[in-house]
Amino acid sequence: MKILHIINDLSNNGGAQRFLVDLVVKHKPHYEVKILVLHNDNDFEGVLKENGVSCYYWSSLSLKEKWNILRWPDLIHSHLFPSIYVALLAIGKKRVQTEHNTTNRRRDYPAFKFMEYLMYQRHERTICITNKVKEELVKFLPRYKDRYDVIYNGVDLNRFSREAKSYSQVQQDGPINIGMAGRLHGYKDHPTLLRAIANLPEKYHLHLAGDGDKKEELQALAVQLQCDHRVHWHGVISDVPTFLSKLDVYVQSSIIEGFGLAAVEAMAEGLPVFGSNVPGLDEVIGNDTYLFELGNEKQLANKIELICGDAAHYELATSYFVERCHSFTLEQFRESYYKAYDELYASK
Repeated sequence: MKILHIINDLSNNGGAQRFLVDLVVKHKPHYEVKILVLHNDNDFEGVLKENGVSCYYWSSLSLKEKWNILRWPDLIHSHLFPSIYVALLAIGKKRVQTEHNTTNRRRDYPAFKFMEYLMYQRHERTICITNKVKEELVKFLPRYKDRYDVIYNGVDLNRFSREAKSYSQVQQDGPINIGMAGRLHGYKDHPTLLRAIANLPEKYHLHLAGDGDKKEELQALAVQLQCDHRVHWHGVISDVPTFLSKLDVYVQSSIIEGFGLAAVEAMAEGLPVFGSNVPGLDEVIGNDTYLFELGNEKQLANKIELICGDAAHYELATSYFVERCHSFTLEQFRESYYKAYDELYASK
């Protein structure tokens, strides 16, 4: 089976990009996999080449080459906007897309309604990464709900310790390290996390992994809140397990979060995890105790201080999350997608 994935970019700064790489490496031997990248960013080219996955760059292809690559596959799997629309150019091909978010700005504009209708009509299957993502999609466009499925994202748990961090490891006499990994983008709610740190005592430090167009704005906010000396900017990181192993608590503060892969990775490293109470992320965390209301920095600060000040609360959380991460394994994730591919390929 010849499978072509289409995605905007392959930078090491986004969840959908890592999702795709995890999906295609070590793929089944009867699949031939290629990736069409709309922009030239590719931080995974080496590992993809090692696994027999070729990448093609839309902007570098001639018109004839674009036509040929879209005619090549038996099945097209598209990710994110505008890649999902590029897939429509492949006339006569079977198409599957992954819905990575509970909402998108296109749904707010009536002018896009027809294009969205056309796009979902032309994809034989739409796979949602959580049940909440599916629920929101059904509300928006119920006509094709029989084509919507749910497959949870997966994490390679072998990369992480999978051991609950002991309260004795929390540096009570030194800094207590709070962290978050994610693109510095408007969809992430870094301001609430910064304000929470500003509300916490001096021993609490914040470590942010990721980069993006909001960095300068966020740095200015840290200065304004007078906590910039306690905020550490790590940029885009390649060694996620090492970054997480140096933290005491992980926070996923987001306005929109389709799934929250970074939160699962923190679970697998044995950390307590707090997340915004938003669709998708609430489903992944699975316990209201570890959710805070969107934008409520005082509630978040109180939850962090409570868990870091009490051994019983801390170790209950770490044990819960180590168990929780096993619901999102890479093996289950891949096999579910392979099954979807095989079923779609076999259908008439």
